[in-house]
Amino acid sequence: MRQRDFLDRLGFLNAPAIELLEAPGSTPLLPENWSELSTMTISYGHGLSTSPVQLAAGYASLLNGGTLVRPTILRQDGPQDGARIVSEDVSQMAANMLRQVVMRGTASFGEVEGYEVGGKTGTADKPRPQGGYYEDKVIATFASVFPANDPQYVLIVTLDEPVETTGAKPRRTAGWTAVPVAAEMIRRVAPLLGVRPQIETVAPIGVSLTSN
Repeated sequence: MRQRDFLDRLGFLNAPAIELLEAPGSTPLLPENWSELSTMTISYGHGLSTSPVQLAAGYASLLNGGTLVRPTILRQDGPQDGARIVSEDVSQMAANMLRQVVMRGTASFGEVEGYEVGGKTGTADKPRPQGGYYEDKVIATFASVFPANDPQYVLIVTLDEPVETTGAKPRRTAGWTAVPVAAEMIRRVAPLLGVRPQIETVAPIGVSLTSN
């Protein structure tokens, strides 16, 4: 199955091979029977659960030009030269789509002037220990990248049971909860990482040149 093979190549079907004692225990939650229904639900974010580090590595692999990035906490001398996951064109299109989510989609509160943030929101109903899901509790995630025109960093923010209360009704979706948190983190951390804000140059208006 092409979907399953692709997710396997991204590293979503096995515990992350990262240098942490806890890593072998973070095996993804997979469907027992990868049915046609599983294929459909996984395509829009249900039916499969991975750790944040796997999600970050997946984003890095898709957005660095399309080659596999294996998560590590060890300092690297240079970029990893992993297997190709998608073409460079697909990688660029993915970055453009994530940028549009911030510019005109559910992550509009993620805009940070000068840093061209891109990303995708995810709001999942929180499962009950005894089965089923809570009606008023969610897990909100914003997986982001910046700057989207030349991806350098991936940031994953996940909030457990978040609630935004400034409106008439409580709001729990990632766009209202995780996204603003990620934006503030990027706003503060990007300068520390040496990422310079990109200031758009605007041509002079109403100025004409004349010669004597």
